Amino acid sequence: MKPTEQLLTYTHVHACTGNIHQLDLASYTAIEPKAAVALSKLKKYLNLSGLTTLPDEVAEAFSTHKGILDLSGLTEISEPAAKALAKMDGGLWLNGLTLLSEQVANALSHHDGDLYLRGLTTLSDAAAEELANHRRFLSLSGLKEVSDKGRKALAKHKGFGH
Repeated sequence: MKPTEQLLTYTHVHACTGNIHQLDLASYTAIEPKAAVALSKLKKYLNLSGLTTLPDEVAEAFSTHKGILDLSGLTEISEPAAKALAKMDGGLWLNGLTLLSEQVANALSHHDGDLYLRGLTTLSDAAAEELANHRRFLSLSGLKEVSDKGRKALAKHKGFGH
């Protein structure tokens, strides 16, 4: 653990899972897999925007979450983590991502919930074509550069947003 890292443990999670509608855990920069498993069982808005990395094991734990999951502190995500998160049932906020590979875009396009990718300022044609297959709300409000081909692909998106 890094000196400035704030680790979210199972003990912390157990202490704060009372009868509330949301958990603001944004001050934590890392999370134990056991804590992620416990949080994933809660049907709440989980603000974990302080996390700076997302191990694949933690992403897999969140694959069963039913609610909003805010991971906007992440600037990158692996393809296995994206595939795991795409399985969750609820809104997925990845507003800190600044780049999106075609493979990660493909994985996220299978997410059956609202998808927020507001940190992206550019998008490759291949990633745009993949995201166009997403069927729910898609927020790409940070985009500044998209080719004509990318715009045409996104225009085919059947959900709401952009």
